[in-house]
Amino acid sequence: MFPNHIPNPEDWTAMSLTRAAVLENSAELGIVFDTDVDRSGVVDRKGNPINGDRLIALMSAIVLKEHPGTTIVTDARTSMALTRFITDRGGHHCLYRVGYRNVIDKGVQLNKEGIETHLMMETSGHGALRENYFLDDGAYMVVKIIIELVRMKLAGSKDGIGSLIEDLEEPLESVELRMNILGEPRHAKAKGTEAIETFRNYIEEGKLEGWELDACGDCWVSEGCLVDSNDIPAAIDAHMYRAKVSDGVNGQYGWVHLRQSIHNPNIAVNMQSTVSGGCLFMAQALRDKFLVPSGMDKTLDIGQIVKYIQS
Repeated sequence: MFPNHIPNPEDWTAMSLTRAAVLENSAELGIVFDTDVDRSGVVDRKGNPINGDRLIALMSAIVLKEHPGTTIVTDARTSMALTRFITDRGGHHCLYRVGYRNVIDKGVQLNKEGIETHLMMETSGHGALRENYFLDDGAYMVVKIIIELVRMKLAGSKDGIGSLIEDLEEPLESVELRMNILGEPRHAKAKGTEAIETFRNYIEEGKLEGWELDACGDCWVSEGCLVDSNDIPAAIDAHMYRAKVSDGVNGQYGWVHLRQSIHNPNIAVNMQSTVSGGCLFMAQALRDKFLVPSGMDKTLDIGQIVKYIQS
């Protein structure tokens, strides 16, 4: 039983109560774990929650001090700003499939190939370090943060741990939608795969103007986060692609990630935008130029997108 709040570093109530405790007690750090302590999040001395992209950025800043130039693997829902944050510090950012096992296994694979990769993290709070034998261990992550905080204090710094990520830009908009796959559940996986592959084909054929399958240098080929460039690609547990979206005014201003759910008969749609109204525009394009014309309106329940647009 958890009478106060859900034990989840992604949960708003959990983070807000931890924030209140930090400020009330003038603490240097607040810590939130999930039930089995493989996910973590923290709150800095100013009460700023550090989870998701912010936690990955904080761990990246710490790890890149110890291992300059290392590669950091994340899932494909991280922001464009996080990529800049990592590369500005001399690191390499490998975006990969959603799913913490996918992210960690990619890091193991890269190290075997001679690509030094010390940190693998997913936005959910899961993460692993090479020095900790690639274990999915939230407690180890927090210990690393505490050690860095102590180092800063011993060096005479009066800044909190949050100062390490002060220059991390936040996306202006971030949205997650779910599109239900209608029909018999036993056919949901096949229908979801068909929808995701059709999405890929639409982009490759230029039917969505300004949309392009995203890529990440040598770590991931033009097919997006679904296909490895290795001679022996890793097994696919769910189909997914990420597209970057641009226009003539703003350049690249956002991305859209479609992912087939492993456990439920739906497709997750994640979007981020650096301009106001960008997520709305991308949702409208996805609905009007992809879902409805393709005939998949009989397969996918787009009510959530329509509701989002109308609101």
